Amino acid sequence: MLEFEQAMLRERFQDLLASEHQAIKAYVELAARTTDPDILKKVEHLLRDKQRHVELTERLLEIVE
Repeated sequence: MLEFEQAMLRERFQDLLASEHQAIKAYVELAARTTDPDILKKVEHLLRDKQRHVELTERLLEIVE
């Protein structure tokens, strides 16, 4: 049973990681296109948050592997 649960968690974390990487890509593209400093600051903040989410998710993946 534990192996099944670990496999399910691994799959969910991998899906989450893929989503976070897609979000990072979108924020990077948005940051490159914006000229408004206020918007750029907010996008950069969101980008840092997403990068932290990736790091956390990668750590969680290491735990369940």
